[in-house]
Amino acid sequence: MTADAVTLSDAVLSELLAFLTVDDLLVLERTSRAWRQALAPARFWSHVQLIHEWNDSEMAPAVVRLVANRHGPQVKQLTLVGCVVPKGTLVKAAKLFTSVTHLTVNGCQTIENVDFTALIRASHEQLVEVRAVKCLRLTDAALEGIGSNHSQSLERINFSYCRQISEGGVETLVQRCCNLRSIKLKGSPAVTSSVVACIAQSCPMLDTLLVGGAKNLTDNCLLALGDHCPHLTSLDISKSNPFGFGRGGITDNALKYLVSRCPRLEHLTLCGQGRLTLQVLSSLAFSCPKLDTLDIGGCHGIISEPIAFGAELKRMQGLHELSVAFTRGLKGEQINFIASQCPQLKAFRVDGDNIAAAHA
Repeated sequence: MTADAVTLSDAVLSELLAFLTVDDLLVLERTSRAWRQALAPARFWSHVQLIHEWNDSEMAPAVVRLVANRHGPQVKQLTLVGCVVPKGTLVKAAKLFTSVTHLTVNGCQTIENVDFTALIRASHEQLVEVRAVKCLRLTDAALEGIGSNHSQSLERINFSYCRQISEGGVETLVQRCCNLRSIKLKGSPAVTSSVVACIAQSCPMLDTLLVGGAKNLTDNCLLALGDHCPHLTSLDISKSNPFGFGRGGITDNALKYLVSRCPRLEHLTLCGQGRLTLQVLSSLAFSCPKLDTLDIGGCHGIISEPIAFGAELKRMQGLHELSVAFTRGLKGEQINFIASQCPQLKAFRVDGDNIAAAHA
């Protein structure tokens, strides 16, 4: 096996090694000179991924340090999911990841600013995407590190459910990183109407904005998005409390203005925006022919008249996924009627259950 390692074709070797974890590859390359040569090409280390929920808090950082020491400059994508990262354990190794373009630390709830910013600073003006979902200890200092080192290269960020970043931190970041195309801040207390307006004014190439769970979004932020973000394709402005009838801050006129200015919209989530009425569906059908998915759960002003609702949906020929959770007593025959009006639907979810379209 050892002697044959270098004689295998690239295709066969790549397929064989695809089943091994990073831990396995690190062990394998130490077994012989032949394996070290076989594993030397950068393609085996361009994407390093560790998905762990180990109780041993030292294990994940130890593997990262080994990768950094042996292959740090070869790594383009570094992905850590659910790893325990004690404070300071990655600072030294991070300096060796000089070519990283995509950084993911999702679910690393113990990672702190010192380790995160060390990873950020290692590859100056190269990072294209940063994902840090549910990193509970990261603060504005993490955003400051990104803005200071990758203001020109950064295109996508996801800091959803990071509870310690602030409104000011987000505004400073987007004002520096004007090339951002995708911003995901779901469940973030930092998101307000003024933050969304700042995002719109700072990032004219924006195509994805997911800020579901924000508490106080108003018409002003939609007007700003309509004025500055014509390339928008995905928008989530769902409320943190979808049961609050009539409490949503978004009104028909603001949403109609947005869709008239953003004709490329494909995915729209409005869950809990209780002030919206059926009128917005007419605007969506006319202005957004590419609309593919729509979530109007809790939008009682839209779904309270099933016949009129079905008639409006019938005009949306490109709509393939529809969700109407929190229906408050929508009857079976009404659900079937709505489904019959939209045979193009691939998924029709009512309170979580997928209803097959009657004429599919």
